[in-house]
Amino acid sequence: MTYENLLLEKSGQTMTVTLNRPKKLNALSPEVLQEYLRLFAELREDTETKFVIFTGAGRAFSAGADLTQGDRTREGLREYKARIAQLQGHDFIRNLENLEQVTIAAVNGYCLGAGLVLAMGCDFRIASSNAIFGVPEANVGIFFTWGSTPRLVSLIGPTEAKDMIMTCDMVDAERAFRIGLVSEIVTPEELMNACHAKIAKIASKAPLAVRMTKKLVNAAAAPNFGDLYLCEPELVERIYMSPDTAEGMEAFAQKRAPKFTGS
Repeated sequence: MTYENLLLEKSGQTMTVTLNRPKKLNALSPEVLQEYLRLFAELREDTETKFVIFTGAGRAFSAGADLTQGDRTREGLREYKARIAQLQGHDFIRNLENLEQVTIAAVNGYCLGAGLVLAMGCDFRIASSNAIFGVPEANVGIFFTWGSTPRLVSLIGPTEAKDMIMTCDMVDAERAFRIGLVSEIVTPEELMNACHAKIAKIASKAPLAVRMTKKLVNAAAAPNFGDLYLCEPELVERIYMSPDTAEGMEAFAQKRAPKFTGS
């Protein structure tokens, strides 16, 4: 299957998937999301590929959701199918987490919002020293969705998660390592080599034991937050109808500071 926005390179048991929208800082559009879902379905049937590296072309892993697409005016948001889009986002991270391949996010540059969701869905996150992480959603009047807030809490704890989400502050690679968001920091030139070194080490172990370990660890680490797949899309549909979300989106499009009312 061919992809418009994803570059696939296969070497032995390893596939490297590069999100190739460098002019958009690899922002995730609905079309990109659909391509990832198709890829995950293919990988589900691919028993030859044992490892997958996800990365981004240019100076970003992914700058998050593509807010330049679609009508983000107040009227446009009323027509936006937020609930359906949220279900697709939940499918995206669930399907990624449940791949039987060992997955590594090679985080180069910006890794924000939905891009951070992609990285969190991987088994390992190895960061370039110039990587920048962040959750900018509250800047445009929404919260960290797709079931991502409890996943972030599971990774870095409630205090750090609240700080990232509520302040929208950017987190550099050093802090990301300290709080447990990434497992390793390397120079930009060594990023892919570090990913392949991790793969080589894991590949030398018993394959079935590795596969079972991934399932056991994912089951043990699964946040105990009920099933957000059922309720979060309804919450997001509600927040997209609020004045704050409309104001945040319009302010983003107009490149100005938003004026939230808190309603």
